[in-house]
Amino acid sequence: MIKADNILKSSKHEGRHESVIIKKLVVFFENLGYRAIPHARFNIAWGNILSDVDLLLLKNDEIILVEVKSSKDNLKRARRQIENVKDYVDYAYVATDYIPRKFSLRNAGLIYVNGNIVILKSPKLLSDNPRLFSLYSLPKKCLCRWTKIRNQSYSQKSKSELANQILNSDALKPKVKEIVTCGLNCDHGCPIWDFEKTHMIRRG
Repeated sequence: MIKADNILKSSKHEGRHESVIIKKLVVFFENLGYRAIPHARFNIAWGNILSDVDLLLLKNDEIILVEVKSSKDNLKRARRQIENVKDYVDYAYVATDYIPRKFSLRNAGLIYVNGNIVILKSPKLLSDNPRLFSLYSLPKKCLCRWTKIRNQSYSQKSKSELANQILNSDALKPKVKEIVTCGLNCDHGCPIWDFEKTHMIRRG
């Protein structure tokens, strides 16, 4: 189960224009029954370029990403940002404080945030088949726990070998979502882990 309290906080600088939009979105979606986590960070190994997100929405174990782009920002960047993390979420929105003349992100939804909040386009369900690239992005210790490799073999397999080993696993996307939302220590009782806590501390 995905737990909002376990999700890491972003280290990215909070933009003044984006912050206003995010605060309005948090109120809007929480009134709809979502748990809203602003300025979140995924538990992945490639740093802030991929891991920082403006807003995550949780409901019934679904993860919705909201990428915020004010009129001061470049909307085109949203395409790459969503593409990078689409394997970790179920749906994605772009939220803006203006109505773009053209919006070409095929599977992403579009939210207009001004005096009111209007969903101009609903998102489509993103792929259920995480790419090998997304598995490579997970921390190695998490891949080891997934494959139930004990500490004596921890350093003997590469991330590439581990990722390929689990690529065709059952329920792949739900497990990936649990990893990226469980925090760096991964000791919150996620059902896929069976490592001893002492090993986590030694290798963490």
